[in-house]
Amino acid sequence: MRHWTGSLLAALLVAMPLIAADKDADDKGNDRTAQFKELQKDFQKSVEGVIKEFQTAAPEKRQEIISKLSKEYSPRVIKFVKADPKDKLSLDALVWGMMQVPEVDPKVYELLGDNWAKDAKIKSICQVLTSQSREGTTKLLEKVLDENEDKDAKGLACFALAKAAADKVDKGDKKAVPEAEKLFERVSKDFGDVKIGRDDTLGDQAKGALFEIRNLQVGKKAPNVESENLDGKKVQLKDYKGKVVVLDIWATWCPPCKAMIPHEREMVKKLKDKPFALISISADAKKEDLKKFLDSTEMPWTHWWNGQTGGILKDWNVKFFPTIYVLDSEGVIRYKHIRGKQLEDAVEKLLAEAKEKK
Repeated sequence: MRHWTGSLLAALLVAMPLIAADKDADDKGNDRTAQFKELQKDFQKSVEGVIKEFQTAAPEKRQEIISKLSKEYSPRVIKFVKADPKDKLSLDALVWGMMQVPEVDPKVYELLGDNWAKDAKIKSICQVLTSQSREGTTKLLEKVLDENEDKDAKGLACFALAKAAADKVDKGDKKAVPEAEKLFERVSKDFGDVKIGRDDTLGDQAKGALFEIRNLQVGKKAPNVESENLDGKKVQLKDYKGKVVVLDIWATWCPPCKAMIPHEREMVKKLKDKPFALISISADAKKEDLKKFLDSTEMPWTHWWNGQTGGILKDWNVKFFPTIYVLDSEGVIRYKHIRGKQLEDAVEKLLAEAKEKK
């Protein structure tokens, strides 16, 4: 369910609309068109029931409810497609299953790769997979990269493969580093001018990703960061050498970021006499929004303002909020993306190391 962002309930609500069949598919066979429409209608009814059940279920039961929906509809999609894999309506059904069913059976991606890797529509699927790494998509993306004639589709597939490799690196798989670098380098060389989003190109995205892989992994010396404080004065990370530093890249509109505040407040008070600095770098569009938030919320530590574009967001390839880096007293990255007690334990461990060195 990794591609269902936000609450599961919200995801179910998004899943409600039906997807119309292509005219070409409709002309080919009314029986299959009717079958597909019936499948969609059944799913819509099931979603309505799941929403009601979800709302009253205990938190530990909610995953089970969602999985039950997936186990019912993934096999129905696959069965429908296998009856005529090359039918354009089968492509519609696979895309529908990929976007609507919460836990996608890897066979869906296998069928897409086996039958539709060369199709023009595969470009939009690759676009989705650049932002949502999903299990079982590797062969599909490799086939698109090898067999599709559209440069945009090939570039998006290559980029999606590179990001999947980078995800492994983020999880501590050092063996994935050469693979990620090779793929991002190919993106830059062969598909750098392909657009992704309104303003970005794959080349720009690959550049940031390569910088992150090469410079922002655990064990690397953190690059210097230049920003500005709430008074508009220039500040930089290198001035904090000798202290254990937590860099918290956040925004006032980010719920998970705000959820961290009470614990961060306790941690800062507990470590007030230690060589420690918590630096929150805001991605709010306006500095005034940050100041207003701080006026009403006790956050007694260092605050910098970056804005919603450029700066550390671009240089450090920030993909989500909060993004957390923990640096030791020598400025070396020792931990990434940790929160709560795990964050506090890491800081205390690094403070003990720094004391022992002295």
